[in-house]
Amino acid sequence: MGLLSGLLLLPVTGPVYGLKFVLEQIQAQVDAQLLDENQVIASLMAAGLQHEMGEISDEEYASQEAELLEQLNAIRAYKASVVEAEIAPDDAEMTYSDIDEGDAT
Repeated sequence: MGLLSGLLLLPVTGPVYGLKFVLEQIQAQVDAQLLDENQVIASLMAAGLQHEMGEISDEEYASQEAELLEQLNAIRAYKASVVEAEIAPDDAEMTYSDIDEGDAT
């Protein structure tokens, strides 16, 4: 898009790009909160304290603990899969051992 057409279409495209930017920022914040291990650990510790103080029963504590540990494991598994996806080498890359020395002449 040229400079002139960009300026002429700014009243139409400007709000669209602005809305897109705001939605991307909201999505980033939601992802950060959903993937925050510390929040889950804090909730787990709070449930433990409530159980020790007698505020919740053994059954309530067990169900909360199971749910929070499942959530924590899911967060860690997701983060591990993201790291593996970033580190995994491309299948298209060739290594030195893949090259046949007879063909190099």
